[in-house]
Amino acid sequence: MSIPWNDWQFWGASFLAGLALWFIVRPFLPSKRKNPKCPSCTAVPTTGGSARTEITVDGERLARR
Repeated sequence: MSIPWNDWQFWGASFLAGLALWFIVRPFLPSKRKNPKCPSCTAVPTTGGSARTEITVDGERLARR
């Protein structure tokens, strides 16, 4: 069995398979742009301390240790 080099359907299917593979692999490749579009890449970390929340059970606040 040989590859049908002269068949247009072979080239069309190969092109679509390559295009699909590119769209699958592209998110895993590193970006060359300075400003990526993903919001997590440009997020600025906060320097504040951790916030404490009060724990309540049935509307009554639990005592802290």
